[in-house]
Parts: sequence; structure tokens; C-alpha cells
Amino acid sequence: MHELALEQRRELGVRAPWHVGDVTWGLRQHEGREHEWKIRVWKDGGRTVAWSWLKDDRALLEFDVRRDRLDLLDEILADQDARTAVAFEDDAEVRAALERNGFTRPGDAKINRQGPDMHFLARDLSDAPEPPELPDGFRCRTIEPRDLAERVAIHRDVWAPSRVTESSFANVQASWPYRASLDCVVEAPDGRFAAYCLVWPDDENRVGELEPVGVRDEFRRRGLGAAVCKFALRRLHEEGGRQAIVYCVTDAACGLYESIGFRRHATLVGYSR
Repeated sequence: MHELALEQRRELGVRAPWHVGDVTWGLRQHEGREHEWKIRVWKDGGRTVAWSWLKDDRALLEFDVRRDRLDLLDEILADQDARTAVAFEDDAEVRAALERNGFTRPGDAKINRQGPDMHFLARDLSDAPEPPELPDGFRCRTIEPRDLAERVAIHRDVWAPSRVTESSFANVQASWPYRASLDCVVEAPDGRFAAYCLVWPDDENRVGELEPVGVRDEFRRRGLGAAVCKFALRRLHEEGGRQAIVYCVTDAACGLYESIGFRRHATLVGYSR
């Protein structure tokens, strides 16, 4: 799955549907849920050309397939357990395959709990953003081994209810391409984390993905979301990244990213059958 994500990014640029960080985050954050999934991989001469990932909790079928092997789509979408799927809004070939296989739009395929449509954004990183401004007593930094409990606590607060645990996040940290030097937080005066932004590196393509990003409720409307993202982008630039990508669903989240230089270029929409 990583192999195909890297290849698609190299060939399709921002139109690549997956980043290597998506794969690791999706697989590793939900420790113990492997029995709920069905993952299939298609090979051609030892080369990965497609994969599908059926998530039983929502019957959501996610997939990645090389553009020169779209002939595999009907086989991928024939999975009778799949009830929802997604496609880029302007991808006529994938949408036609979905419709051939009984999927209709609009669907209720929730990419996350906020809704069925997700916007893809990107920004150039030829130059690092200016250092973020912070309220007195707050500081930006990257996490250290002693931060595990607080790092998990802020994620669980922001995304409640969350199934991420200290054990499952330690699993994430031990998995490629996670890098603690790109796991960024804003620390409040009392030592708690007020905001965070995890950047997943793709060193081969020099593209970093922001996923996930969050601000605790009590610290919102202070500019901390933008601040931690700017700090994260500076760290990514320092480690060789020259492009950043992020996804958003809500107007507020999209507005935040657009305020720091990201621009929408595609929308993922839901289908159902």
C-alpha cells in the first residue's frame, strides 16, 4: 500500500488519492481492529497496481489503483460487502465504474464523522512560513518520549469519542514514516498541549501531509490552530519538504488552512448502494 502511494504521488502529484501517512495512520491508530477489515492487494509482475480496504464498521470501500490499470475497478467494486465508496468529483472514469457497479451519488459515505465530502488542499513550500505569533506563555515545540500520555490526551479530547490509546499511538510512533521531529504541539503555560499538528513525511516526493490537526475547545479562537500548522510547515521545510497537503471537511477547517496558504484543488464525494 505504501509502495503504490509513493508511486502515485510521483506520477500524479496532488492528484494522488493517498499519501503514505494516510496508510500508516489508518492502519496503526486503531489497534485491535484488524479483524474488522478486509484488505486486498493486486500485483502485476511483483508490482503493486491496486489495493482495496473494506472497513466493516461503515461498509466503506476505499481503494487505490494505478491510472493505467483502471480495468481493475470492476473487480474491486464487485465486493458485495461494500455499501459506500468515494471518488474525486471530477474523475469521470472512476465515477462511471461506481455507477456501473450500483453506486449512486449523492451517497452517505462518510469519509470521517463530519460528512461525506472532503476537500483536498495543497501549498508550495519553496520558502518556509514566517514564525507563528503566540499568546504570552505559550510555545511551539515537537514532542518527546515523555509526552506520550499528554499527546494522546489532546487527541482524545479533540476527536472524542476516540479509540486511540497510549498503546495504539505508541504503535503509530513505531511505524514508518512517523517522525517525532514532525509531531508538533503548542504547549500552554500549565504544560498541557493546547493544539497539535502531526506531519507525515514523504521524503521521496518531498511532500508532507498534515493529519490530524486539532485544538482543544478551551483554547480555540486564539489563533493556535494556524500557529501550530505554521510551525509544522517550518519543521517540514527544515527537513526537506517542498510541498504540503491537507484535507478538510468543514468550512471552518478549510478556512483555517486557506488562511495559511493552502488552496483547494479537488473534492472527494461519497457514493452508496
